Formats: sequence, C-alpha cells, structure tokens
Amino acid sequence: MDFSKPTASEASMELGPGFKFKPTEEEIVMRYLRPRAVNEPLPSTFIVDVDILSRNPWDLVPEGSVEKYFFCQRVQRWTHGNRYNRAAGDGHWRASGKDVPIFSIIINGGIPLMVGLKKTLVFYLGKAGAGENTEWVMQEYSLVQAGLTPYPVIGPNGTNNLGEHSLDAVAITKKKDNLSEALCNATTSVPEVVPVMINPDDSWVVCHIYKKKKRAPHAIAQRYNLADGGQVRFFNFLGQGNSDGTSSSGSRADIPIEKAKDNNEGGCGTNDKDDINEAGK
Repeated sequence: MDFSKPTASEASMELGPGFKFKPTEEEIVMRYLRPRAVNEPLPSTFIVDVDILSRNPWDLVPEGSVEKYFFCQRVQRWTHGNRYNRAAGDGHWRASGKDVPIFSIIINGGIPLMVGLKKTLVFYLGKAGAGENTEWVMQEYSLVQAGLTPYPVIGPNGTNNLGEHSLDAVAITKKKDNLSEALCNATTSVPEVVPVMINPDDSWVVCHIYKKKKRAPHAIAQRYNLADGGQVRFFNFLGQGNSDGTSSSGSRADIPIEKAKDNNEGGCGTNDKDDINEAGK
C-alpha cells in the first residue's frame, strides 16, 4: 500500500484571522490518525508527513509559530519488541511522565472505548542516557485497542471503469433502440460499491511539537500579594524596624536598645526621689 503524502514543504494550510487549529485529543486520533493509518482522505492538509527523527525540533516548527502537528512513522529499535528509536537530529527524545489513555464513542456510538495513547517526550541534546535538557516537548498520539479495529474503506468491486459504462449508456440511448432495456443494462453494469475493511497501521503517530513557555519570575510572588497595596510587609524583630522604614504600632522593636535603657533608668530614679519627699512630708 502506498502512503505517499505531501511533506511539510509541499503542503500547508492557511487559517483565516481568528482561527486556530485546536483539535481535541479524540479528533486527533479518530479524525486524523486512523484515516491516515489506512491511507484515507483527511479533513484537511494541516497535518503533514515528516520524518521526526531526521531533524531537531526547532527546525520543524516554523519561525514565529509556537506549535506544529505532524504525521510520522515510528521505527522499532529491534525487530521484536515495542521499543522505538528516539534519536533525532543532534539529540534524542526522552519520555516524561505516564501515558494518558484517549477514549472515544465514535466507533460504537455508545460506551466510550479506549482508542489511543498520548505519550509526552522532552528533547535532550546529546546521546541517550545523558545530554542537556531543552524546552522542546512532543506529545505523541498512537492507536491502541479499539483504535486498531478494521477501518471501512469504500472502493469499487470490479475492474471496469464507471466512465466507460456511462458512455455506452449514452450511445445506446441516442439510437433510441429499446431505451428502457438500454438504461436497465447501463444501471446493472455499474460495479457495486462495497466497503473494504483494512487494519490500521499502528506505526503511524501524530506528533504535536511545541516549546514550553518560560514562567514569569514574579508569578510566585503574586500569590502573596495583599489587598492593601500588593506589598508583603516584613518586620525585623531584632530592633532595626521593618523593611519599608515605618514602625509597627504593636511592637517596640523599632526603638534603639540604648535609648530604651536610658529611659528606663531615668524613670526609675525620678520615681524613687518623689517617694522619699512624700515620706518626709
């Protein structure tokens, strides 16, 4: 079966202002991946075929874009097994976190069935087992379980061409010789259209590649903002006052230690002298 499709440089789809390509995970698996795995027509040409393993992620996502979707065929690392080659460009893709199941009701129209898996991978520069972490992430969507059930593909059952039969019918009609019989023969000679069940190729995946957004440095500090101005007040209880230069009415920490000592000593002496005078009187 021939799976020839346009590459990233050969096909593109321009969306109008205000429109973005934001399919759900179920749509990615059922509307794009399953038809692609049996070489059926797709809803759009927005997702194109690319060899992910031959390039770095920043070479795949066009400048000015934040993300891109691709079709790709996984390559098994060994003949027998379910591990795949992850070396790509100047580095490799490394799995991160757990696989997420994807469910759909499209197949049976009732109870949700598991049709796909979403695997998250991070791109590392260098060889596998080492390398430098980057901000590039790939979400890989694959077919599993109900997603691999036979897919109905419509095709003519026969070797004759429909156009040839149509021309024969027209020629017979022009002769006006037994018109009803000619039309009947032309109708019955058209090959019957029957669905052909094809098993999807599980090597096909959809890769959603994007660059992680950097977290704003003040994002954490904003959690602790107060309603009266947004500043976090800090009090130094070692006697140096608070951080904004104002004193606290509920603490004597802003009074110098030596001055407080002098006031206490002076106050005690004055009180004692007054007590003696009162006694003499």
